[in-house]
Amino acid sequence: MEERTLFDRIHQALDVEPGPGAYEQLRIALAKRPVKPQRWPAFPMRWSKMGLRLAAVATVLVLAIAAGAAYLAAHGVADRATPADSEHAIAAYKLLLYNDYIEIPAAPIEGACFGNQFAACEADVSLRIPVANQIQNDLIRFQPPARFAIAVAQMRRHNALQIARLNAVLVASRALDAAAMSRSVAAVVSGRPWMDAMFNSILSSQQVTVATYIRSVSNEKRNLDQCVQCQDLAGQSRISCTGSQVASCQALLESTAVQILSFQTAVVLIAAPSSLAVQDNWLQLDLAVADTALLTMGEALSTGDQAGFNAGRVSLQQAIAAVNVDVPDILNG
Repeated sequence: MEERTLFDRIHQALDVEPGPGAYEQLRIALAKRPVKPQRWPAFPMRWSKMGLRLAAVATVLVLAIAAGAAYLAAHGVADRATPADSEHAIAAYKLLLYNDYIEIPAAPIEGACFGNQFAACEADVSLRIPVANQIQNDLIRFQPPARFAIAVAQMRRHNALQIARLNAVLVASRALDAAAMSRSVAAVVSGRPWMDAMFNSILSSQQVTVATYIRSVSNEKRNLDQCVQCQDLAGQSRISCTGSQVASCQALLESTAVQILSFQTAVVLIAAPSSLAVQDNWLQLDLAVADTALLTMGEALSTGDQAGFNAGRVSLQQAIAAVNVDVPDILNG
């Protein structure tokens, strides 16, 4: 489809008249501001296949949301007259997140914050913190459509943690503390895949049929059940995370986090039909509890807090047990 045709159709869908010269201004803006490539999680997971599917719609999505900018500039996301869960509102919210997401520096933080590059690291992080703060402000300020409410709540939690980690990098670089800077950078890097994955899932989210949604949930549950590390971490056997056992605990956490993230993003990307909205809400809530438990365990592990790790693990066990109830309700519903 030609860009002009797409531009006209989007304005028809938004029921807004483009201003004089709007199309020409759009083309100039796009030419001046090339779209950044999508950044996918660095750890091994099924997102490699999902990434191909998302990449296929990326070009159309970019043109669509750019063309919709005139509508949002005139009316504002918070002041829409359309219902909060209408297609107009969902498109507007996606645009809001997209505009935040493309402001994240494309270059990895570890490129600037390596070794004793304190000045370069401070300069790099000083660019990242305002972007992360703006994302947090938008996540708090604008009410998301119901489809994204739980995911956005978790985004706020993860992004707040990333902001704290970025500030820790900044403090360490200013103190010329290479060891502390390296630890904080590693923490930032570890948190980046979750945010990338959730951003991309929301931007490409589509409501699907009952059969498609059930198939997606069934696949994710099967993969979670087949994850040996996940079952070990959510099991009842005692796990010690002191001394030489720290590395094995970290491996359990990382493997489980991959599966929970995959499940979380799947139910956002392949959104439930209205007839299963209630069951989907319970599933998303329990997956969010599991995700929060993993964050708690990760922070406890980084400080050698075995009691904190154990407390987070109890929460994870309860969340996984709830997911084991949620999924049959969906499959049988």
